[in-house]
Amino acid sequence: MVLLLMLTVESLAADGQSVIAADAKLERLAGGFGFTEGPAADAAGNVFFTDQPNNRIYRWSVDGELSVFHENPGRANGLYFDKDGNLLACADLNNELWQIDMQGRVTVLVEDYGGKKLNGPNDLWVNRKGGIYFTDPFYSRTYWDRGPIEQDGQHVYYLPPDRSGLVRVTTDLVQPNGIIGTPDDKLLYIADIGAGKTYVYRINTDGRLSNKTLFCLMGSDGMTIDNRGNIYLTGDGVTVFNPRGREIEHIAVPESWTANVTFGGKDRDVLFITAQNSLYSLRMRVKGASIIPDFNDDEKVDMVDFARLAQYWRRDESSVDISPAPIGDRRVDIQDLAVLADYWLKDVLPVTLEAYWKLDEQEGGIAKNSVSDNHGTVYGEPVWQFAGGKKDGALQYDGIDDYMSTGFVLDPAGGVFSVFAWIKSDVTGLFIISQADGAGTGETWLGADLPLGMLMTGLVPPANGRFGPQPLVSESAITDGRWHHIGFVWDGSYRSLYVDGTEVAKDTAAQNPLKSADGGLYIGVDKTLDPAAFFWGLIDDVRIYNIAISAEQIEELAF
Repeated sequence: MVLLLMLTVESLAADGQSVIAADAKLERLAGGFGFTEGPAADAAGNVFFTDQPNNRIYRWSVDGELSVFHENPGRANGLYFDKDGNLLACADLNNELWQIDMQGRVTVLVEDYGGKKLNGPNDLWVNRKGGIYFTDPFYSRTYWDRGPIEQDGQHVYYLPPDRSGLVRVTTDLVQPNGIIGTPDDKLLYIADIGAGKTYVYRINTDGRLSNKTLFCLMGSDGMTIDNRGNIYLTGDGVTVFNPRGREIEHIAVPESWTANVTFGGKDRDVLFITAQNSLYSLRMRVKGASIIPDFNDDEKVDMVDFARLAQYWRRDESSVDISPAPIGDRRVDIQDLAVLADYWLKDVLPVTLEAYWKLDEQEGGIAKNSVSDNHGTVYGEPVWQFAGGKKDGALQYDGIDDYMSTGFVLDPAGGVFSVFAWIKSDVTGLFIISQADGAGTGETWLGADLPLGMLMTGLVPPANGRFGPQPLVSESAITDGRWHHIGFVWDGSYRSLYVDGTEVAKDTAAQNPLKSADGGLYIGVDKTLDPAAFFWGLIDDVRIYNIAISAEQIEELAF
């Protein structure tokens, strides 16, 4: 999928409901272990977990029965199943990565890196192609019969599907531990427990990582992800963050340390928690993550997606093998059809959206935000054009006193972001999106300059030195009376402007961080509500992302 992880619109709405099932209580399933770790569910929903000090892997069945799966798994820590049903294990005894089949036979996949022992593989995640990411922090073990740390730091590694060679994919983390990826293989979350932070990376086509972005100010021992894109971190119980890095839930666990979590059970709607010497479970309103069946990336699950699934019926096709979660079972069948049915005719959106006003309303003074409760308030008398937009409806402004106001979305000084919209106008000197600021004059995010109507942004770094920072102005006119897709991307160093999917301006030198602004947004007027600065024309489909989205994504948005 081209857009990152996709989520249903209704699942991202601020409905005020807990991710925990109604009346559900935390249940202690079993105890008496040395230290539990690494829960992982197989295709049927049975959960396997480790007792590392006692060197065992246990199995908790969907029928509620506990049994020993392996008596000597190399001091296994983190576990994960591959698509063939093999159990992958971070074998801490000799700092290796193992593959264990269901008869208990072991294949060592990784023994070292660069001829030196790893620190101690800890947690892992498998992508849909079969590539394996694992963290390698250093925790000294009493059972090691060898010298001190051999690697030059604590890093994250990637083992490609063809097992051609181990690749180091991070080098700047203090102590990486928990790790989880999105089901579409686009994003990887890594908890740096040593720094007390969790980061999210873009996964490149070659498996390497880019676009490191702070996700939240919390580290974690283990991690999992649900079908809403929420991320579950562990330590002091389980803390749940929404896809935008905001805490939405805390699950208290009556142990001094919570190590790891996963979704299991027949319907993948039970959260299994390993904590100290016990295994716990909790029924949830959400399920473990699986890829959302928007196979053609049109942000809706419909007949086109059904036809693609039907095309590969009873065959092995990873792009539509979406069940069981998270990576399928090499067969497109009724399980995959059931997942598609769950999303039937629902809109889906990328989780990186911070705000999205479709402007498709038919009447009233509220413009709904599709990803949060930060809805826009409409002032003046703009006219809703239900079928007159570039994408369904749009909002028509009269250039006199019409505008839309929203609450705070983001601070330009806070990090990378992107903003895009469709506009149609033939008037130059327009202010399209601006930000108020209670402590200053605010900032112009997007506009069309005088006298030629060229796309520009007034987002600049703070003044520093003799010459003040300058707005970025393109040579691309956007006020010719036709629809244009316009946008701005800040990647942390460079400002870029886009028109109709093409980059039309970019800084020639790296910039300092942008000026801070703490106010809400104005859509259709300047930052000070100047009577001479109201927009005339149509505005549609305003999107704000909390990442610097790629050129490929921008091109797709423009059509």
